[in-house]
Amino acid sequence: MSGSNAFLALWNGLDRSDAREEYEAWHAMEHVPERVGLPGFLWGRRYVRGLDAGSSDAGGAPSAAGSSYFTVYGLQGLDALQTAQYADVIAHPTPWSARMRPRLSAFVRRPCALLATAGASTAAHLVAVRATTADLPGWSAAATQALAEAEDSALLVRASAGAVPPALDLAYPVGGERIAQAVAGQTTVVLLAEHCTAEGARQGAQWLLERLAPWGLPGVQAESFVLQSQVVRGDLPADVSQRPHSRLPPRLGPMNRYFSR
Repeated sequence: MSGSNAFLALWNGLDRSDAREEYEAWHAMEHVPERVGLPGFLWGRRYVRGLDAGSSDAGGAPSAAGSSYFTVYGLQGLDALQTAQYADVIAHPTPWSARMRPRLSAFVRRPCALLATAGASTAAHLVAVRATTADLPGWSAAATQALAEAEDSALLVRASAGAVPPALDLAYPVGGERIAQAVAGQTTVVLLAEHCTAEGARQGAQWLLERLAPWGLPGVQAESFVLQSQVVRGDLPADVSQRPHSRLPPRLGPMNRYFSR
């Protein structure tokens, strides 16, 4: 994952369809750049459900239900989520962020330690999978091998696997997510399967799920998305990318376009 040792995966919808244009502008122009400018953040990508995208509750055919957006941040490590700067942007949102937070729905947040990755490139189409395992060492070893085989045989352009540390507090004061208490002995795992086509990503993800089924538990959730925007730390203004304690200023110009409506 481009030098990262962890990633933050987020799924969300919107409570109003007429908020989509503003949400996408805010997220791409202010929110993700602000986050990527924080210590330990390397890059951020937002994906959106395509017309042919969907979800599945058991690794089968996609359905009409599912999240509208998927965002993933590459992190140097999970301690990037424990810094004072990260706490500050959560506790003190910009005016635009404060306006958009209530619009988030179906919010799911999963910080993951990176277990394995395969592929030097990236691709526009992605299937994001949430699952659980009662045998993390076995699942991790199998995932490492399966990801390498999937990329080597061109089933996928890129694939990544991560696990949510059981001791990590998932509580988050945004989006209204109700997080169920963790079941002892079970670990949440996340798979990211990338391909140049939506069907290729789905087929590659299905192949991975079949390979990992002996180490998984029921209740797999797989959703298909297409890349919509990307921010890389090196592309941020120099005063932020080179000074890790800086915070990007609010984007008042773009914000005012929507505030005036």
